[in-house]
Order: sequence, then C-alpha cells, then structure tokens
Amino acid sequence: MPRFGGAPKCCACDKSVYMAEELNALGRKWHKLCFKCAGCEKRLTPGMETEHDGKPYCKNCYGKRFGPKGVGGGATAGCLQNTEESSSTSKFKNNNPASNKFAITTQEKCHRCEKTVYAAEKMIVLRKIFHKICVKCNSCGKTMEAGAVLEHDDEIYCKNCYGKNFGPKGFGFGMSSATLNTGDYAPDS
Repeated sequence: MPRFGGAPKCCACDKSVYMAEELNALGRKWHKLCFKCAGCEKRLTPGMETEHDGKPYCKNCYGKRFGPKGVGGGATAGCLQNTEESSSTSKFKNNNPASNKFAITTQEKCHRCEKTVYAAEKMIVLRKIFHKICVKCNSCGKTMEAGAVLEHDDEIYCKNCYGKNFGPKGFGFGMSSATLNTGDYAPDS
C-alpha cells in the first residue's frame, strides 16, 4: 500500500489497482486483466495458477517448463528419458536399422477439401469421410450433423436447400399431391 493514500500497485503493470478491479493472488494485488500466465499469457483464475520465481503460470505451461522431462511427461520414474547411452547392450533392443523408419501409409482425405483427415476431426457421412467443419450444405453453407444430410450428385445439402433445389416444382408446391403439377404431366390449360 502506498504511504500517503492512493491505491496499491499491480504486480504486473505497476499501475494503481482500485477495489473494483482488484484481484488477490499469490499474496499480491493484480488487475483482473493483468493476472496472466507468464508462459502463454492466458488469463488465470485465482487458485488455479502455479507459481515459479514469483511469476504465475497455468498448469500446462508450468508442467512443460518446470515439470519432469522425458517420455511420459512424469507418469513414473521408469518412463523418464536417460540422456546417457548405456554401455551394456540390452536383450530387448532392436538392432535392425530398417525398423527405426516409420512406414508412411496413405492417409484418408476429406471429400470436401481433399486435405488429410485425422481421427479427432473425422466424420463419416453417407459413406464418405469429412472433417467435422467440412460437413456443410453445398448451397447455403450451414454446418450440419451427420444425420441431417441429404445427397444429390455427390454433394451434401441441408433439408431446406435440398427441397428448394431438387424437390418438386410447380404450381401448388407444398399443398397436397392432388394439386401438384409436375413438368410434362401437368394438365393442359
């Protein structure tokens, strides 16, 4: 607190912090907008932060910067990576140099954008593979659920656009089949 009146200073920006915008965390005062992760600058919620050298971090950044290193990300000590090469040979070590190379397989492509589709973003619609964001009506661009898709000429449409573009046309559309005139079969006037 300042010596002669005024408001306390924010730890991040060193400006006055007034009661309406004050946040108490890590034993200090902050502006609500200044209380951010020192790594990714994402706004933090008091009590959900971790501290290192007096700076607040989100759990992800703290783990990446100061947590255990190696394969497994700290699951157990047996998973940690050892930087020194062991002088003894293991009976479990694969000495085949060809096995260290990954086989690149053909990856599935999106029917709409023709880019690679990974498992987390994959949707199968009408026996075709799409990104979730690519399942859109070809006419109006509305994003659709897998069950609300209609197909015409290898393209997908929402119910409304499909009806407008490919449904019955003519006088009496939408009434009943008794009053519907369709193309060549319409009565002569």
